[in-house]
Amino acid sequence: MSHSTTPEDSDAGTRSGAYPHSSQHSRATAPQQPGEHTQLSRRLTSAQVSMIGLSGALGTGLFLGSGSTISLGGPATVLSYALAGSAALAVVWALAEIVSTHPVPGGHGAAAASYLGRFGGFAARWNFAITMLIAVGAEVTATATYLKFWFPGLPLAVGTILCSLFIVGLNLATVHLYGASEYWFSMIKVTAIVVFILLGAVLLFTGLPGREAVGLHNLTAHGGFFATGFTGMLTAACMAVFSFGGIENVSVGAAESEHPERDVPRAARTMIWRLLLFYIFALFIVVALQPWTVTAESSGEVTESPFVQVLDVVGIPAAASIMNAILIVAALSAANGCLYSSSRMIHSLALDHMAPRFASRTSLRGAPRGAVAIATMGMVIASILSLISPNAAFMYLYGCATVGVLLTWIIVMATHLAFRTKRREAGLAPATHRLRGAPLVNWLVIVASIAIFIVLHAIMPVVRYVGVPYIVTLGIAYAVLIRLRDLPIPPDLIAKEMGARSS
Repeated sequence: MSHSTTPEDSDAGTRSGAYPHSSQHSRATAPQQPGEHTQLSRRLTSAQVSMIGLSGALGTGLFLGSGSTISLGGPATVLSYALAGSAALAVVWALAEIVSTHPVPGGHGAAAASYLGRFGGFAARWNFAITMLIAVGAEVTATATYLKFWFPGLPLAVGTILCSLFIVGLNLATVHLYGASEYWFSMIKVTAIVVFILLGAVLLFTGLPGREAVGLHNLTAHGGFFATGFTGMLTAACMAVFSFGGIENVSVGAAESEHPERDVPRAARTMIWRLLLFYIFALFIVVALQPWTVTAESSGEVTESPFVQVLDVVGIPAAASIMNAILIVAALSAANGCLYSSSRMIHSLALDHMAPRFASRTSLRGAPRGAVAIATMGMVIASILSLISPNAAFMYLYGCATVGVLLTWIIVMATHLAFRTKRREAGLAPATHRLRGAPLVNWLVIVASIAIFIVLHAIMPVVRYVGVPYIVTLGIAYAVLIRLRDLPIPPDLIAKEMGARSS
C-alpha cells in the first residue's frame, strides 16, 4: 500500500520511528487517498509506556470500588487481590514477550490475527476496544459524580460532558502530549497511594502523639481473617479481576514507543509489581485500620473512603476535599488510558477493513482522530445509562467490563501458546523476555478465567444476561463482516521476522 507523505510527516516518522502498518500485510489493506495518513508515531518514552500500562488498572477500583470486594472476602480480600494479581502478572509477561518481538499497531490484537487467524484478530481487538470503551465511560461518569461533591447542583450529564471533552482533547492531541499528561496523572495517583500506605503503617505499628497504635486486631476480629469463608475469599478474587483490567494497555503502547523491544518488557516488569504491591499493601492497611464490616458498609462514599479516614486521623485539614481531588485525577487518568487503548485498537481494525475506514486516518502527528471519535461512544452510553439508572449504572458497567477482561486474558494466553509453538517450529531463537512456566501457566490462567466467568455468571445478573450473548454476538458480527468485505490476509509475523534477520 502506498503512503503519501508531506515533508513534515516524513521527517516526523523518521525521527519517531513510525511503524507502517501496511508493511505487515501480505496483500494491500484499504486504498489510501492522496494526502491521507494512517501511521502512528513513535513518541512515547519508556517512563510514559510504563505509566500508560499502570493508568488503566489503577483507578476507581482501588480508591472506592475495593469496598464492595471487601464485603465479599473480609480481611482475606488481601489474598483475593494477590490471586487476581498473579493471573494478571502472567498475562502481562505473555504480552511483553509477544509485543516486544512484534511491536505492531494493535498490540496483542494484531499478534492474535497473525497467530490465531482473522477471527482471532477480530475478536481480540474488538473485544478489547469495547471493554476499554465501557471502562472509559464508567470512569468519566465517576469523575462527574466526584465533581458533585464540590458542586452539588451540577447535573451529572453536564459534568460527564465536561470531563469527556477534556479526555477527548488529550487523545486528539499529539501522542507525546498524551504520554506526558498520563505520566503526571499516574504520578499523582502513585504518590497518593504511597502516602496512604506510609501513614497507615504509622497508625498501625507506632501510633501518633496522643494516639496509640491501632495494631492488627481488626484482621482477626469480626469473624476472623476468613470471615466470609474460603469461598468468600475466592469470590472476592473473581471480583478483583476488574481492578487489574487495563494492564493490557502496555501492549497497545508498543506501536508508539520509541524503543519497544526495551520499553515494553521494562514497563511490564515495573508496572505489575507496582500494582501488586499497591493493591496488596493498600488493602492490608484498609482492613487492618478499621473493621472490614465498616469498610463494606461505607464503600462508594467519598467522605467515608478509608483513604479519607486516614487523612482525618492524622489531622490533615480538608481531608475529604484532598481525597476528592485525588479521586478525580485517578478517574481521569484511568479514562485517559482506556480511551487511548480503545482508539488504537479501533485504528488497527480499520486498517484491516474491520472498522469504518475513517478510523484508520491519523493527523500529521499520528493521532487517530477518527478512532478516538468512535471510542467516545463509551462516554455517551455510560452517561445515558447513569441518567436512566443511576444506582445500578456502575455495576452494569463493572460486570460488562469484567467479561471483556476475562475474554482478553484467554485470547492473550492462547496467542502466546501459538506464538511459542510457531517460533519453535520455525527454528527461531526464544524471545529475550519470556513468560516463565509456560505452557502450564497459560492453561492455568485460561481455566481460571473460565471458572471466574462461571462464578460471576452466578452472582452478577448483568453477567448472566450479557456474558454469553456478547460472545455469540462477536462471532455473528465476524461472520457477517467476512461475507460483506474482502478482508486482508493476516500478516505472517514469523515470516517477516525471518526475512528481516536474513537481510
